Amino acid sequence: MFVFNMEQGLPVLPEWLFFNRVNAHARKGVDISHARLLLNLSGGHVVGNFYPHEAFAIGGTNSVRGYEEGAVGSGRSYVVGSGEISFPMLGPAEGVIFSDHGTELGSGPTVPARLKPGSGYRHGFGIRVDSPLGPLGLKYVFNDRQTRRFHLGVGHRN
Repeated sequence: MFVFNMEQGLPVLPEWLFFNRVNAHARKGVDISHARLLLNLSGGHVVGNFYPHEAFAIGGTNSVRGYEEGAVGSGRSYVVGSGEISFPMLGPAEGVIFSDHGTELGSGPTVPARLKPGSGYRHGFGIRVDSPLGPLGLKYVFNDRQTRRFHLGVGHRN
């Protein structure tokens, strides 16, 4: 799957900002014997002037999962990649081993009030069970800042 988004900010009033924001996301799953490899890559860039809350936030459930939302960085540019191997266990349960990496490509200083590391990674393992609500997952994650936590998720990752 490949998704490409573009947003254009046009200044209707003189105090409004002019910017162009692009974002792309690719995902590919490959079956290897009884296991499944899932690879994700996303990235984006903003050209022009933008408000700090429009910066790309890195960290959290849909990027680098061992961090709070936006805790890795926020920048004008970003790249996040992840890999996950899942394998069957008993009944509807499957095991998961994964890794996420993300960076704002050094663009964080262009965002006012930014006090974040700018890049980070996370590794972990867990179990996922199919349920009537969708996949339920419990994962143990640890990141490059020596933070360890459990992550409970419902549904598929975006």
